[in-house]
Order: sequence, then structure tokens, then C-alpha cells
Amino acid sequence: MTALLVWTRLAFVALACLLLSYGLAGAQTAAPSASPTSVASPQASPAPSVSPAPTERPSGLRFAIDAHATFITQTTNGPGTQPLEAPGFIAGSPLAPNTPYDTISSAPLVPGNAGESVLYFRPTYYTKAFEAGAVLAAGYVRGSVTNAAYWGESLVPALNPHIGSQILPYRVTFPTHAGMDDGTGFVAGVTSGRLATADGNVQLRAGWFDLAQTDQFVFTQPLISGSPPAIAILPPESLGDGPPSIDWWTAPAAAYPLRGVDLVGKQGTATLELSDAALPSLPGSGARITMGSLVFDRGEGTRFSLQALHLSTGGALVPTTILYAQGQLVSTPQGDLPSTMIGGQRQTILGARGAFHVASWFDAVAEYGHATYDADNVMLPGTAKPGNYYHAGVSKTVRRATASFDVYRNEPRYASAILPYGIPENVWSAAWSWPGQWLKSNYQLINNGVANVNRQGYRAKYALKGGLFELRAQYANFGQIEPITLSNARQTGFIDGFFLPQADNAATLGRQHQYGLWLAWHPSIADLVVDYTEDTMHRSAVASRPQDLVSYDTAQFSIYASRRLGKDALGSLGITRYFMRGSFAQAFTNVDFGQKIAFAGLEWRETGGTATLLSVRRSVFGGFPSQLGGPPPDFTGTLFVLEQRFIRGR
Repeated sequence: MTALLVWTRLAFVALACLLLSYGLAGAQTAAPSASPTSVASPQASPAPSVSPAPTERPSGLRFAIDAHATFITQTTNGPGTQPLEAPGFIAGSPLAPNTPYDTISSAPLVPGNAGESVLYFRPTYYTKAFEAGAVLAAGYVRGSVTNAAYWGESLVPALNPHIGSQILPYRVTFPTHAGMDDGTGFVAGVTSGRLATADGNVQLRAGWFDLAQTDQFVFTQPLISGSPPAIAILPPESLGDGPPSIDWWTAPAAAYPLRGVDLVGKQGTATLELSDAALPSLPGSGARITMGSLVFDRGEGTRFSLQALHLSTGGALVPTTILYAQGQLVSTPQGDLPSTMIGGQRQTILGARGAFHVASWFDAVAEYGHATYDADNVMLPGTAKPGNYYHAGVSKTVRRATASFDVYRNEPRYASAILPYGIPENVWSAAWSWPGQWLKSNYQLINNGVANVNRQGYRAKYALKGGLFELRAQYANFGQIEPITLSNARQTGFIDGFFLPQADNAATLGRQHQYGLWLAWHPSIADLVVDYTEDTMHRSAVASRPQDLVSYDTAQFSIYASRRLGKDALGSLGITRYFMRGSFAQAFTNVDFGQKIAFAGLEWRETGGTATLLSVRRSVFGGFPSQLGGPPPDFTGTLFVLEQRFIRGR
């Protein structure tokens, strides 16, 4: 790995030289530029098309409306709906129950009926020189708050408990029948405003917004916590393009919006974005970022960028499960789990990225990030150190086939800030569960789905796209950079995503393997898809500390068929399976459970700008008890979702 570090550092020096000599010169070139977008792939983007000369648009006021209404009903039954850990977990214990939650999305499975609806009204006033617009929203929820917050569309921000709203009476609960977690909420008002020049080169937004551009190893918006409606269920690490859908049905939001002010300016091939925004946080606390990004996009896959972020948190201390905050280790059947409190965090991240062609041989990408971090209420003040992120990759496309190879190093002190969602403990899952949010109920500033924190290694991919038969495959091998010991873990900013601390004299390094396969066959009768992913985690233990052993395998697959039913309808039918088996914090097999899901779905477009989605799924969960002698985690559940959308004037 030393050679890898030398190679990547040389690549970043070359990137800086290219940026100065090539990217800056490109900012003065009259070449056409693409709109600023999030770029997370090293693959080349299509060349910008040549547009006809613009026609003068009429001045005046225009309106657009989009709305949806969702009905959710769910039933659950079995001993797993009332796990032994539930009372302590509700009271704040780090010992999380094994059930009842959906292993694919980590969303709670609870009985109840819920209805949620949102109306967005978008007036825009146009002149020859500028345009001004606003988004007005009205949102309503009635019934099971848990089901509405996790199984419907992302709620309007002012009503969404994941972002921080306290209008709905959300709480962690384990209801045994419908009606035990019901609530009602309604909000209406202005969501955001926008002022832009007529050519779109300068745009100012205020209120709730999504970023125009970002490099995800510097910052990514907090991912949705839940499972938005869809007609198929895919593994979280799927290599596909998402669930099947009719063209008119836009994909639901994948991340929560930011709240603040955002300015975007374009000149030639350069785009500058400046943002000041609040992030989701627990009641009584706050988190805010100030960020700037500069992108030079020459088209055809050549792109250079610089980005800087500063985060600060304040207000009340927040609970967490990291050892460098003040608190204690709690001995549980799931291992020694930290139960701590932290506050006053300061994080700065600087990043540079380049995607370019290496002659006609292949496409390349290089990324470098540097982070500093400190916080109050820590175990050992003054022990914070900088952390870095490295990524270098190459890819080659020949006709339908693309092969790529990437190496990563995400150090344990990079992007360390602990950021809880707007509600405490909103992910119900045991310490060993995979996949799960970073440190369970927290989100990280960066996209850690590519390379988790305190990991280094490589990923190889191959894709055959288009045609009657399609294939995508990947293999990844990541190992710990530093062992997570009691000494390391108490140093401010040291993070490890999944392993628990070891004694200093018994330290070992863990390793993770990832496998992925996506196969699609497109005969005339239907599209048939096999979607498979698997993760293995292993860390050895010395003979005197068998509780340090981690060795388990997690496999997930989905097999489904989807078929066009006329011009504007699409149906799907399939099964999904998740299972995990192995050892965590014990010298024997203590993790053995699985979930089977059968699902069916239908989407169809109607006249008058409306479309409807219908989804039904049946889950069966079973496995070992989470505690010796305890009740089994077995349960069954049925989920029914009906959603109707209306769009006019988009």
C-alpha cells in the first residue's frame, strides 16, 4: 500500500498542474458547458449537443403544480414484534433490538394505517432579463406516524421528523396493533424562493434546496432514512439503475434537502457554487455548513473541481456511540457498546478532483480530500489529528463493455463529524447489522457507500450494457487501516464503521469483501432481472479475548420480472431474500437470521396529468434469539402502499 500512496500522491500533483494549465484556460474558452450536476462516476459523460439558436421567450407569470397522496397500511404478527431489548432501547440504551425492522432499508416494520399528502405550487415570473420563482407547499399526515415517515414519500420538510420537525408526535415505539403510534400534522407555507438571470448563468436560491454540484467525497446530502414507494425491492448495494418505472413517474428524492442560501454562477466552462445551510439535527442542537465548489467542465468526461466545506455544531450535547466522546462502555450481549455524549464539533474538508482522458487509452479519475476535526466534551482533548481521502481509478469502454479498476484509502480521521438525524435512534437494528447507516442513527458528511471509514483497498467492475442480455459485476476488497483499540478510539475524531474497540495488547485488523452481480434479460414477454450482492466481515481475536471475534456473511438477492402493459403501464413481480450468519462479539455462531419478501407492483399513467402506484409485499423474518434463552425474533408482516401523483405544467 506504500507504493499505492506514492502513486496516488503523484497523480494529485499531476492533477493540480493540469487544473492550472488546462482547466483555468478552459474557463476562458467559448466551448459549450453542461449544467452543474453532482458527479460521482469517473465514466465519460455524453458530449453536449448543439442546440438551435434560442428564441425570445414571452414575459409573464406561469404556474406548475405537482402533488401526491399516499395511503399505507401494514400488519405484523409474531414474537419478534416485542424484542427483549425494546424497553431499554426506548429509554436510550445502545443495545438495539434485532427486530422488527426491514433488513433491506433498516426501516421499522410496525402495524398501522397512515395517509400522507403534499401539494407543491410553483409560480414563476419571466422577463427578458431575469426570472423569479417560489415553491409553496402544503403537507398533511394522519395515522401511524412511523409508517408515514418511513414508508411514504419524503414528507414536506416542515413536517418531516427526520429533518428535525417536531410537529408530528414521532417516537420510538414497538406497537402490537394499529393505532398505538397515531398522530396528525398539517403545515402550509413558502418552501423556497429563486431569482435567476434569463440565461440561467446566475441563480440565487433561499429556503429548502438541493445542491447544483458537489463531489461526494467532500459532501453529500443526508440520505433518505426509509423506503419510498416503488414496484420492486432491490438490494441496497444494487449495481442496477434502480427499480423499474414508467417514464413519467419521476424517481423519489434520494436525499434530504438543505435549508439556507445558495448562489450559483457560470462563466464559460466554469461553475461556482456558494452555500450556507443547516443540516438535520436533534431538537435543541444545530449543525450548519458553509461550502464552496468550483467546477471546470469541458464536456466529454473531462472535469476538474475544487471544493471546501466547514461544519460547526452547537446547542445541546447529542447522544452517540463513539468512544472519544465523554461517556462509558456498556457491556451487552452484542459486545461492549459505547454510550456517550458530544457537542461543539468543528470540521473542515478540502477536496480536489479530476476526471480526464489519458490519450486514447482509457479514462482516469483522481480524488484527494484533507480533513481536520475537533469537538467539545471529548475524552482526551488535544488528541485530534488530520485525516485524508485518496481515490484513483481507470476505466475503458469498448462498444457495449466497460471495465474499471479503482483504489481507495479513507482514513479513520476523515469526515469524523457525528451528525444525528432529527429524531433519536431512527434506525432499529442490532450492532452487527449490515447494511446500515453510518454508526446507525447518524449520517456522515460524505458518501461512505463507496469506501467506508478506516478502510483501504480496491474495487473492480465490469459492465455489458444494452442489447438483449446485460451484465454488471463487481468485486471489492477493503481492510482496516488502523485497528480500533481502546487507545485509538479515545483519540478525538477516530472512527471505525462496524468493528468495536479491542484492548491495546490484543489488536487485530479486520477485512471486508464485497461481491455484486446484476443480470438482465429482455425477451419480448418481460424484463427478467437477477440482482445479487454479498458482504463478508472478518476480524480475528486473540485466545484471551474471544469477544473480539467478528466473522459473518451477509447475502442479499432480488429476482423479479417487469412487463409493459400497454403504453403507459408497467407491472412487476418478484422475491427478495436477505440473510446473515456468523459470529459477533462471541466465539460461537450467535448471528443467524433472514428475511424473505414476496412483492408485486403496478404503475400506470392516466389522463389529466395523473399516475398511480400500487405495491404489495409480504415479509417473513426468522432466526436465532438475540439473547440466549430469549424469544425467537420470528415475525411476519404485510405492507400495502397506494400512491397517486398529479403533475401539471412541468
